[in-house]
Amino acid sequence: MKTNSFQSLCRNTSLTLAGALTLAAVSTASQADKAAAVNLKFNNPVEASDFTYTTGALGPGISSRIVRFASVATGIDAKVTATPFTGAAPGGTGTDYTFSGHLPNYSTAAGEPAADLGFKYDIGANRTGKGGLTYQIEFFNTGSNYTTAIAPANFRFLVYDVDGEPAQKEAVRIAKNSGLVSYQLGGNTSSALTFSQNATSYLFSGRGVDQLENDSSGAAIFNFDKVNAVTFQFEADTTTSSGTANRVFSAIDGDLSYLSSFSNGGAASFGAVVAVPEPFTVIGSIIGGTAAFRMRKKLKASTKA
Repeated sequence: MKTNSFQSLCRNTSLTLAGALTLAAVSTASQADKAAAVNLKFNNPVEASDFTYTTGALGPGISSRIVRFASVATGIDAKVTATPFTGAAPGGTGTDYTFSGHLPNYSTAAGEPAADLGFKYDIGANRTGKGGLTYQIEFFNTGSNYTTAIAPANFRFLVYDVDGEPAQKEAVRIAKNSGLVSYQLGGNTSSALTFSQNATSYLFSGRGVDQLENDSSGAAIFNFDKVNAVTFQFEADTTTSSGTANRVFSAIDGDLSYLSSFSNGGAASFGAVVAVPEPFTVIGSIIGGTAAFRMRKKLKASTKA
């Protein structure tokens, strides 16, 4: 089955041109001026569980690619869509990499916070190559039957267990101008996820070393603002095949409650907040350039007169 490109899945997350023009006319609010972050909890799925992961005690799961959640926050419902792909990102058919299932209200070891959203994808036995899973979270007004989009202000995700192993590298990619305003990586720079970017996206790559779920070496905090959907593209590069499926597990914490369980210092496990350019920065440059061009035309006209 042919999948949509990563960029097309992220289209709805960008600000409209009209909204961007409006925002360009005002000053950027400081972090201190922003409203308190919206806490998101993925513990109330509409779809019923249809299997249980016994290996690793991961708990009940939902095999459907699409799962809906009621009341992830006050007045907000959510729909999550998982789309596997094969080959270098983005694209592919999902033939070799397949989606295994969502794990709503994910919680394993005693004392680990609930209301997280885990998931699994894998590459089949005796296979190698690149691929992964596009994971899109859309927000809707509660009571609209998942039809009226809503764009929360100031929300964030702790994405963890993006690490890898010698036979399989892992990473997560986020498109530029899709609502990401800042991020935090593990505080130990020698082992934290590495950051890189190209013309269209930011890439956060694991070190190819298996880490505990509550180790910031395989985690990052991503801060978003005023978008109605977020798309994470989880990527894997399997270099050594196995006689059984080589599975990849990662999870998302929408209220950052899991931070208290991080073994290397809780919230202090993460480094400084790194800001990324907001969408209207580019629009503002266009507006400024257009105004300057018009002014030059007027000056030329007045000189000729």
